[in-house]
Amino acid sequence: MASAIAFNVLIALFPLVVLGIGLTGILLSTRFDNPAAAVVALVVEALPDGGVDLSGAVQELVEGLLENRAGFTVFGSVLFVLLATRLVGTIRVSLREIFDVGVRRGILEAKAFDVMVVLIGLVLLTLNIGVTVVLSAIMSYSVDFLGLEGPTLTLAQRAFGLVIAFASIWVLFLIIYRYLPAGQIGWRTASIAATFTALAHEVLKSGFSWYATEVADYGSAFGNLATAAVLFFWIYYESLVFILGGEFAQVSTMRKASRVGVVRFREES
Repeated sequence: MASAIAFNVLIALFPLVVLGIGLTGILLSTRFDNPAAAVVALVVEALPDGGVDLSGAVQELVEGLLENRAGFTVFGSVLFVLLATRLVGTIRVSLREIFDVGVRRGILEAKAFDVMVVLIGLVLLTLNIGVTVVLSAIMSYSVDFLGLEGPTLTLAQRAFGLVIAFASIWVLFLIIYRYLPAGQIGWRTASIAATFTALAHEVLKSGFSWYATEVADYGSAFGNLATAAVLFFWIYYESLVFILGGEFAQVSTMRKASRVGVVRFREES
């Protein structure tokens, strides 16, 4: 099940990148009179000076992307919804097996449900980004107002970022565990699964961030391939953690139900 989820995550990344390119082109067009020149200047400055003028090639590539930004947006949106519904369906079937849910949705109902989940997920992601930006602005204003600086400021910002990141991912997992199976899972079970998975996710995320910033070698083809391989393994282990979170919550709930049953049997006896 973890392999199936990881595979569908990987194939859903392609239309997400295409959609990102289209949306970026639209945003650049609204902010700059000549967006191609702004992007080319930024890219050329970031490239190492090897005695080769790459501005022409970069200019042509960026202009092509900006010219087709509407097509990228439409194509990426449609393809992302199609592949994302496949991912949601895989997660839904996996959760049905994990929680031993006997209720099943019909084919058309299941597909409509998957599309609804993808659209709601996009809305929640947008709201999450907006809330994060607003809270960050409030945090910065509060820091300026209180006159914090130095190590105190760094610690406060890091703690605030960690709390927001953990809270948002916990709510996301809670909604997935609670509502994706056809037979809704209890809040207690969903909360246990979300907590386990969110904590394990933060550990895996920290490990991947450490590798990407401290170990990865981006100056060679082998180093880039190794980073890609580590990314694939990270996605797989994230999927595995998601499965284990559901299993942990299911076992915990069954053990509690078993203990309650034993107590009731003794009382009736």
